[in-house]
Amino acid sequence: MEPDQLIHRYLIGEASGDEIAALDELLAHDPALRRKLIFEAGTDAGLREIALERLSDEGGDTSPSNVIGFPQMGALLVMAAAVTFLGVALWTVFSKPQIVATLVSSEDASWESSLPTMPGSELTAGSLKLTSGMATIRFRSGAEVVLEAPANLVLETPMRGKLLSGAAVIDVPDEAIGFVMETPDGFAVDYGTRFAVSVDQEEENSAFEVLEGEIKVHHPSSGQEVHLSGRQSSTINGAGLMKIDGPLPEKIIAPSGDRMRISANPDAFSVVGNDETEYLHSDFLMAKRSRSGTVFDRRSLFSFDLSEQNLESYTAARLRLNLVPAGIGFAAHLPVSNRFLVYGKAGEPLRAEQLKPAWGTILKPEDCELLGAFEIPRSQKRGTFGIDTPEFVAFIKANAPNNVSLLLIRETAELERGGLVHTFANDSHPEASGPILELYQNPNSDHDPNK
Repeated sequence: MEPDQLIHRYLIGEASGDEIAALDELLAHDPALRRKLIFEAGTDAGLREIALERLSDEGGDTSPSNVIGFPQMGALLVMAAAVTFLGVALWTVFSKPQIVATLVSSEDASWESSLPTMPGSELTAGSLKLTSGMATIRFRSGAEVVLEAPANLVLETPMRGKLLSGAAVIDVPDEAIGFVMETPDGFAVDYGTRFAVSVDQEEENSAFEVLEGEIKVHHPSSGQEVHLSGRQSSTINGAGLMKIDGPLPEKIIAPSGDRMRISANPDAFSVVGNDETEYLHSDFLMAKRSRSGTVFDRRSLFSFDLSEQNLESYTAARLRLNLVPAGIGFAAHLPVSNRFLVYGKAGEPLRAEQLKPAWGTILKPEDCELLGAFEIPRSQKRGTFGIDTPEFVAFIKANAPNNVSLLLIRETAELERGGLVHTFANDSHPEASGPILELYQNPNSDHDPNK
């Protein structure tokens, strides 16, 4: 039965239970139909009120059975039923959050999302940020999206999603033809197919590739659109879109020029403010600024041997530090963002007997040169951080071929006692490498220390 017929039967109270259920399902997926129901229900109620007022003015019988258009038998019950059904339907559609999709499965997935992230969870409109792993989301329309981290997917309606970053493969069955996947640059309308989409935030572009079937890609700001079929693909950005008669070419990773990597000397160490070594571990370089004095403060010192290195041709340098979790303290006791400082001093390399010196004998910031700073969100427990400032490059080049020592401290203090101790991998860590100095000959190389 057509939607208009269902609405008509619904409003006159003749719709069966199955017809009401069918209408409710249509309303859940069609905003235009919901608006039409509201308009016609209001019109219907207004016409009935006018008819009753005219009968009253004329001194006639104002019972529902005498209003034009109503059946003579049981009209009052029919009206009551219609009003009741209308109220229930509108409450269902507009008061209850609409289920947009279901999280079917996840593979080693980590999330940052206010929506449920347990497999099997029903999902309302909102954002799903997948930080690691993979996940499969099935929209109520039947369209299925396999999301690959890191990615950010916005669930809008059962027939529409928006990929803000990352990559996804979308499988659209016949019943979901017309499903739309949007990106920051445009959108694709599916015609019953499988296609892939990726969004590169750094390059500020998106790409669509048909794996099977056909899609239509739109670029709203310019009005451009292209049909893709077979294994055709398209790239799209702020300037427009480009059709490719074939699959997307593999991404070319530009060479970073000649690069040299130097590991820190094996005698890197941390110290604690109260000089008690039981608070330290050889696998970690530690940094903490406590709330009360320096009793539980931690600093780390490590050095690089440049005595046999000719660095004249190198024009860029960066320090890499791998953040690893140790489970010491509470991240909730820290500010949202925490700042770290790296100081440098040229001199003799560290020796084994210096492995655990006292707090008072370690290099102090006032005895060193500030080379750079970086920040870490309190929520982040893993990642690569460091510096590549002009001051750091100049310091390395000025002190080659000698030895350089670097001092790491956390400038940000904890808000409450027992705050998180930030721990970076030392050379003996079983999973991550210790501090690394990277040197580049190509000044145009990509040397972001936080990657």
